[in-house]
Amino acid sequence: MSDPVRQADILVVDDEPDVARIISINLEMADFGVRVAYNGREALQEVEKKKPDCILLDIMMPEIDGWQVLRVLKSDPDTENIPVIVVTARSTDVDRIKGFSGGAVEYITKPFDPGNLIQHVERALKPHDEEEEEERRKDRIGRLQLSTIYDITEALISTLEIDEVLEIIAEKLLMLFDFDLCAISLLDTSGRNLRLACARSTASLSPGDTALLSFPIARLEAMMPLNPFLSGPQSISINDFMASGSGNVLSLLRSLYLLPLRAKGKFTGIISLGRNGNTQFADEERDLLTAIGNEAAMAIENTRLYDNLRYDEEVHRELLQRVITAQEDERRRVAIELHDGIVQNIVSALFRLQLCSARLGDAPEEVRSALSESQEIVNDSVTEIRRIIAGLRPTMLDDLGLVVAIERYIQSLQMESKLSIKIEVRGEDAPAMSPEAETTIFRIAQEGLNNIIKHSHCNNAALSIALEDGHLLLVIKDDGDGFDLLGLQKRATHSFGLVGMRERAQTLGGTLEVDSSLGEGATITARFPLISVQKEE
Repeated sequence: MSDPVRQADILVVDDEPDVARIISINLEMADFGVRVAYNGREALQEVEKKKPDCILLDIMMPEIDGWQVLRVLKSDPDTENIPVIVVTARSTDVDRIKGFSGGAVEYITKPFDPGNLIQHVERALKPHDEEEEEERRKDRIGRLQLSTIYDITEALISTLEIDEVLEIIAEKLLMLFDFDLCAISLLDTSGRNLRLACARSTASLSPGDTALLSFPIARLEAMMPLNPFLSGPQSISINDFMASGSGNVLSLLRSLYLLPLRAKGKFTGIISLGRNGNTQFADEERDLLTAIGNEAAMAIENTRLYDNLRYDEEVHRELLQRVITAQEDERRRVAIELHDGIVQNIVSALFRLQLCSARLGDAPEEVRSALSESQEIVNDSVTEIRRIIAGLRPTMLDDLGLVVAIERYIQSLQMESKLSIKIEVRGEDAPAMSPEAETTIFRIAQEGLNNIIKHSHCNNAALSIALEDGHLLLVIKDDGDGFDLLGLQKRATHSFGLVGMRERAQTLGGTLEVDSSLGEGATITARFPLISVQKEE
């Protein structure tokens, strides 16, 4: 007895004769009856002559494409139950969603395996439980939707630059849904106007197109009187949209949808989606577009928050630089006043004490002793004030430069602590630096060396300055106790020194990294772009 499945009438629809012939040969070898149509119009005519048992449908065809054929078949009660298998070169998840949501029972991409194609045809011809088939269809669509959203989300989280995020959104929508126009217009700071932020199209946008894609909210409300801020793509009239102007791309469109962008419940913009042909979205496609719109809105909102944060950081850095500059200016002023005022007066007093000591003659010993002690006290005071002046503003920094100033500072530390500290200048000669850069780097070195003296209990320490890959590197290391970096960060009150060093580095566009662990010493590396520290010619 013959197999009724093998006697089925199969309609192959493909505008490429070679592909249609290959499919037909394989089907005939499997004992199927085969008819061929080479475009959408011929396919509908063949169906009208005699309903086939199964249709293998290509998508990309002239005049009437496969999507239109599928829509016509599934909208007619006489043909809605004919199983349709899409066989196409289109391979995106969105195309698969469109196929399954349009009523296709299977979706096969070219090139295909003939054996698999025969199996799919046989499966489509067998009786099925409608409820099970519907659940299977919904499950496949759901997984495809998740896959598409995941891919878009992965692309969106790869950057926090607003222009790059907008380009990703526009290019993804244009490619996945075959739109001829995707334009993103964002709400301006006044909240009353939408400004074109990014646009992609299959043809070049004219100034007229650009002007039409920026418009006031009042115009949006007039075009969409029910509720312009509902989620999901909403169809609007091309004529209404172009009422106030004309454009090369917009004039070619036959369908236009506006996809509202909402972040945290607040309307933030519109994505204009247009095609040169007529467009109808299945419910699953609308759901996917809505989900993509939500992801896009959140990504745009995140970039704006990042921009605000970056602006705040730049303002903070500028204010910090001004504070540091004012602080250094004040230190310099105080140092000069101490040197030119108090120190000179004390030195003058010391000379007078010395003169008195020389003319005491036969004064009692206790008077001579008191006078000698006074001279020592005054002399120590001069030494201490000069040490304070050097701490406020090392004169060698202005006179001899950064390296010499650090060398002298290390010498003074070694005299006080008996600690072995080596200084090394590697690579090319350090470039002439701006006064601001020299002061900043010296203060970082000063704080780092002071921390070693106070906390490290080390035997040896080293400081090096080097040029490397267009950067100036300052490295301070010791072989002392080290510390738990994570624990120190949690105890914020004990890490102000490191915070101050890092903020000083950032004022020059640099970075500061700390590497330490208990018992392993510590290494501080400050890295500065040469362009930010070099003295302007």
